[in-house]
Amino acid sequence: MNASYKWLPPIEHLVEEAAAAININGINYAVMMVTPDDIEDFAIGFLFAEAIIQNDHDIHDIQITPSDSGFMVEVTIANRCLSALNSKKRRLVGATGCGICGVEAIEHALPQLAILPVTRPIDINNLETLKQRIADSQIKAQQSGAIHAALALTAQGDIIACREDIGRHNALDKLIGMLIRQTTAAQKTSCKTLLITSRCSSELIHKAVLFGANNLISLASPSQLAVKLALKYNLNIIHIPKFSAPIYYSSYDCHFNVNRLSLSPIGEIHV
Repeated sequence: MNASYKWLPPIEHLVEEAAAAININGINYAVMMVTPDDIEDFAIGFLFAEAIIQNDHDIHDIQITPSDSGFMVEVTIANRCLSALNSKKRRLVGATGCGICGVEAIEHALPQLAILPVTRPIDINNLETLKQRIADSQIKAQQSGAIHAALALTAQGDIIACREDIGRHNALDKLIGMLIRQTTAAQKTSCKTLLITSRCSSELIHKAVLFGANNLISLASPSQLAVKLALKYNLNIIHIPKFSAPIYYSSYDCHFNVNRLSLSPIGEIHV
């Protein structure tokens, strides 16, 4: 046995993970594995992405209670939102970062969303400076690693806020929930660029489009379906590779007809 091995080293520096049971007006709705902070932001962002609420005013109360296996999140929503809750029929016991597990119908997994206006992609003027600011904003990642981040940027590329979680979907839910709760109308208008440190999948496109973002920057490659959906809804995707220039996927001033793209989850993009 190698003498350098450590048996049972301290674990305080490792990322935390806990089960969050979300109950809505007394109804068991979902159990998600999350990093146990910014839970109110997560609950609001999660229910917004589920199309159960449309803004923070739809939530009357959130009570968070620790339990032996995690914590309970008791959410009280407005009566006008109950029909949306009843129509979801989601039975979700989610693994970390689970996006669409438990959805009973494919139309719930890939719903039709409102088309965004076509906008010019954000200009990334100083890539190395942006990368450093992203790294500086990830406090938990500096301490433990093994964690995803979602950040909000101004039109000038300045970072407004960062939320972190062991689940990549949860990180974006926390960020959107925070933006819905805490930003003014003017800030919401100016904050149209979201950034994720994780891979860019179709579920994250769904969340960004629902929020009304113009740009989604990703530090990892998008999936084919993510690009197809983003082009369909006029969301600009900017992929920042580790060692090369940004790659833009955008409907702005493009040379092809987006309507020609097949949105089947299987197959390549043909333009």
